[in-house]
Amino acid sequence: MLSMKKSIFSVLAVITILFAGCAGAKKTTGNQNPDFAEITGNKWRLIELNGKKVPEKLNGKEPFLVFMAEESRYSASGGCNTMGGEYVIAGTNQISFKPGMSTMMACEDMETDKLLAEVFKTTNNYSLADGILSLNVGRRMPLAKFQKVDAEVSLEGTWELDYIANSSKPFNELYPDKKPTLIFDAGSTKVSGNAGCNTFNSSVTVNGKNIKFGPLATTRMACPGEGEPLFIQSLQKVNVQSVNDNTLTLIVGDIATMRFKKVK
Repeated sequence: MLSMKKSIFSVLAVITILFAGCAGAKKTTGNQNPDFAEITGNKWRLIELNGKKVPEKLNGKEPFLVFMAEESRYSASGGCNTMGGEYVIAGTNQISFKPGMSTMMACEDMETDKLLAEVFKTTNNYSLADGILSLNVGRRMPLAKFQKVDAEVSLEGTWELDYIANSSKPFNELYPDKKPTLIFDAGSTKVSGNAGCNTFNSSVTVNGKNIKFGPLATTRMACPGEGEPLFIQSLQKVNVQSVNDNTLTLIVGDIATMRFKKVK
């Protein structure tokens, strides 16, 4: 009987140890991948697509990819339009993309845009080695390769609007006399410019890729065109910014809403 009791106690002790070990184990999620912490918050230049080298500039722009960790969103371009959406980390080095809206500009070379959009639909894993980010499907040859781009890009300067979403009218009808501008001063939390006719000033808060404009104080002249109200409404809604060379894109969620060219 004593021997049986000892056996029972031994079994219970083993079970207790096993449960304690399970309780102490930590579940690893995709967001704990050490590689991905290095990927987010950085800009990545597209260097290879379907095994073919990609020029540094297409249509005068640098093809790129940026991950915004706080919103689990991405922004990218194949050298023409800005596209974006959500990404999901499902496990170690596993990633999927949920494409959102894209700008609808016409460019001389749009093939890279089309191919890159397909990459986001197909990718199911990524790898990072020697500063090169690869988007892959299964264990096949990488669909796309990106190289890390150093340097923080400043918003300082004057930016002129050349695209705005949510209007069926041509851009030159919205702004027949003057294109809207944004003027950022170095180290300032203020922004000024014109909305296509009236001048304005406002506060602005920039935190990494996140941006928020305060209420706009504007002059009140009567103006031609119908673009000024659209500009003001759109500016108040944007919450993400992306700078690529001399192009500033303002985004609402994952929708590229406004695009500006740096003029000085």
